Amino acid sequence: MTLTNPVDADPSASVLPDDSERGAQNQWSAHAPAVARPDIARDLIDRAVAADRQWEFASTVTAAAPALSPYELLDAANTETLRRIVAQHGWPGFSLVGQPGSEAALRLALRVNEPHHDHEFVRTLLRLITSAAECGEATWAQWAHLQDRVSVLNGHDQQYGTQYRNSASLLEPELYPVADAQALASRRIAVGLAPTPRPQALPRPRT
Repeated sequence: MTLTNPVDADPSASVLPDDSERGAQNQWSAHAPAVARPDIARDLIDRAVAADRQWEFASTVTAAAPALSPYELLDAANTETLRRIVAQHGWPGFSLVGQPGSEAALRLALRVNEPHHDHEFVRTLLRLITSAAECGEATWAQWAHLQDRVSVLNGHDQQYGTQYRNSASLLEPELYPVADAQALASRRIAVGLAPTPRPQALPRPRT
């Protein structure tokens, strides 16, 4: 896999994950094969579910939000938890937390809230999930989501069409710009994604 070379860019970028590759809420099941750290898996899953519910609720709120909303505070707390986990264990891979736990970690990674919007931690997570995918502890589909996240945050076109934003009408989501869109389907297939992006859960993005 070839990674882009991210550079600092617009800190106001907001990202919505493409949920077409996961069966929505049923992927957060706690029932999974034995893993090394079920306690970490449970914590990650609980945090991902809570974050999803918070942002789904936020989509119904039309009033102007405060400078630091409860949703952003939750994302910041989850970011610190994820930071502690990866400092000790690296990317939360399948043997550590199982696939549901690893998917939950990805969900939190896509909502990382960093001071000063320098995106340093997101880039660290991308390096860690790359190594995890190379040794079978994560999927290349998971990697593609985080690779696109880094690209969008840093003002680049995404490669795999996993990141969405609300359209001007706020009725239909739209893809962030995609590099070489004609080859999008083949790139998605290569990493194990469905050929065509199909967003399902679209919580309100950060602004």
